Amino acid sequence: MSTASTETLRRPNTRDENWKYANLRALERIPFESGHAESGTLDPVDVPQRLASRRVVLVDGIYNASLSDELPAGVTVKTADSTAAPNEQSNSIDRYFSELNGRRRSETLKVQLAAGSRLELEILCIARGLGQPALAIDLATNASLTLIERHLVLADETLSTATHCATNLAVTVKLAAQAKLDLWRWHRLSGKSQHVETLDIRLGDGAECELVQLTSAGRASDTASSRSTAFVRHEGAGNLRWNVATIAEGQQNHDAYVRVEHAAPGATTRQMFRGIATGRGRIGFNGHMLVTAQASNARSEQSLKSLLVGGEAEANVRPQLEIYTDAVTATHGATVGKLDPDMLFYLLSRGLAPATAESLLKWAFISDVLARLGDSKARHEIEAALVEQLPGAVAARGEM
Repeated sequence: MSTASTETLRRPNTRDENWKYANLRALERIPFESGHAESGTLDPVDVPQRLASRRVVLVDGIYNASLSDELPAGVTVKTADSTAAPNEQSNSIDRYFSELNGRRRSETLKVQLAAGSRLELEILCIARGLGQPALAIDLATNASLTLIERHLVLADETLSTATHCATNLAVTVKLAAQAKLDLWRWHRLSGKSQHVETLDIRLGDGAECELVQLTSAGRASDTASSRSTAFVRHEGAGNLRWNVATIAEGQQNHDAYVRVEHAAPGATTRQMFRGIATGRGRIGFNGHMLVTAQASNARSEQSLKSLLVGGEAEANVRPQLEIYTDAVTATHGATVGKLDPDMLFYLLSRGLAPATAESLLKWAFISDVLARLGDSKARHEIEAALVEQLPGAVAARGEM
């Protein structure tokens, strides 16, 4: 573990443009600078069923061999190197938490696939106390990885760390030419837990990456919050599809900043965000598309939509286009609205209860993102988990 001083790092605050909607007050109470905190034992019966043929389990960022399958070829656990260099562009406020993770993490889970190899893997990250997990994914030419990255809070309320159940995650991804990554991410938070993460993704020529992510908490009474920061760089004519759905209820706060740099000709990005805020919930999504002068014939598409349910709910969606070449196709759109009263009236006229009709409209709103998972076990598990938040929606959908 690194012992380097963190005095040179400045925490982001609400005056920093890309952090003005994040729940920084809650993050300030988390002692991430102390590194990793032990959180006691975990009963295997509390661990959910697997969603892939092979699974690796991290508890507060530490590899748990007893809960994991035998590590497949190309998957290793590496002890943190205290002499490692700081992250690239570490002076950026947006990289504060990834830099902190690099100095304080205990281990890194590495997935390195050789040229032409294939793997399906689930990484289950369980939060019990304070953890700083690190994932490093490196795919060689023509390698293919389907990765289900699942984050679950199983805090023990008898532990003193229960009030500081927090995760600072760092993920790095490097895709060589023609490599393919299907990255399915599921953040299921609960209680007062806090989740902050930084993703760094680089795509080579002809590489394909499809990210599908759902962020939510289990109950409206939960006050969990999350912040996701992502940096993506097209280094060739790669293809990126970025699909995110977020649900914030009660006083929950979920915020994201995604910066995609097109640095080579022919790179393509399609970005879709669907967010629902109810009660006093807050959601934010800042999508920054950068097309450099070298990225001729690049293509960028953004569709950012938010749904507000209740007079105190808040949504902040911001599409940004920064373009330095004329040879580009770029479209963007952002909307914030409420439930369609005509559709709600129609559903009520079909005999549905008001709560069920409202849940069904919410379900339809995020279905564009969930559909990207296909007919997979992960999708069915997510839909089953959403029943508590959207009561009656699954049954009503089958009746329509």
